Amino acid sequence: MSLRHQLKVASSLVATLTETGRGIMGPAFPKQPALPLKLYDMEGSPFCRRVREVLTALNLDVEIYPCPKNGQRFRPLVKQQGGKEQFPYFIDENTGDQLFESTAIIAHLFKHYSETGEVPVQYQYKTNFPLVGITTSAVRAMRGIKADSSNTQREQPAQLLELWSFEGSPYSRLVRERLTELELPYKLNNVAKERWQDM
Repeated sequence: MSLRHQLKVASSLVATLTETGRGIMGPAFPKQPALPLKLYDMEGSPFCRRVREVLTALNLDVEIYPCPKNGQRFRPLVKQQGGKEQFPYFIDENTGDQLFESTAIIAHLFKHYSETGEVPVQYQYKTNFPLVGITTSAVRAMRGIKADSSNTQREQPAQLLELWSFEGSPYSRLVRERLTELELPYKLNNVAKERWQDM
C-alpha cells in the first residue's frame, strides 16, 4: 500500500471520528422497502452526509445518483423534477414522496422505516450550519464535492454499480468520493455493524 493511499485512509479515519460514530451501527433486521429508495447526493456535502448516516442507522439500501458541482448527468434531472438544484434530493416511490432538506428526509426515513417512527435525539439537527459536518468535509479536502472535469468523454456503465458499505467506513468513503466525482450512479448496499462486538 503506497504512502499516499495510507495518508488518504488516515484522513478518512479522522473524518469518521469527527462524526462521533454516526453512520456505523444499524439494526440486524431492517425494514427494507419494496421499491428502491433514491438519493441524489453529493458525497462531500454535510447535509447529504446526515441522510446517509441515517440510512446506515436504519440499515437501508439506496440508489445513489451523484450530483457534484459542475456535474452534467443528474443535476439537471433534479432541477427538472424538483424545480431547483438543491441536495440532498430524495425520492421514495413506496410512499410517493419527493423531498429536499436533510431534516425532512431524515424524519421521513424514521417515520416509515424504523420501529418507533420517531427521530432519535442524535439525529435531530437544529442548525443550518453543521460545524461537525463541515469539519469532516474539510479533513478530506472537500473530496466528493466537484465533478472530475476530465470525465466528460468516459463511457458510462449500462446498469448501476453496486457497493457494499456503511457511512462511517474510512475505506468506503474513498470509493464513494471517487464515484461522486465521476458521476457514476450506484446501489449502496448498507452493511452497518449490527452489534458493538462487530467493531
